[in-house]
Amino acid sequence: MTKAYGELPGRPDPSDLVVEVPAFEDDRPQPEPAPPAAAPELVAATEFARSSHTAPTIRRTQMRAGAWIAGVPIAVLAVIAVVQILLPR
Repeated sequence: MTKAYGELPGRPDPSDLVVEVPAFEDDRPQPEPAPPAAAPELVAATEFARSSHTAPTIRRTQMRAGAWIAGVPIAVLAVIAVVQILLPR
């Protein structure tokens, strides 16, 4: 194989660069269309109903934070109480 640096390679064939991708139907569930903007009560009720079926992420976070805020001082007090009971004066 000779190295001919004086010549540029030929142009690529466009049909070699085409990739066939099979199309697929998007079967994911689509959200319901929003109600008309003229009815704010209906919009609020629809959003509330839609979000009532999802996992309560805020409640989980609040429970975790509450457990830490209440649990740590209670645990410290329990350790202090046990130390005071076990160590005679």
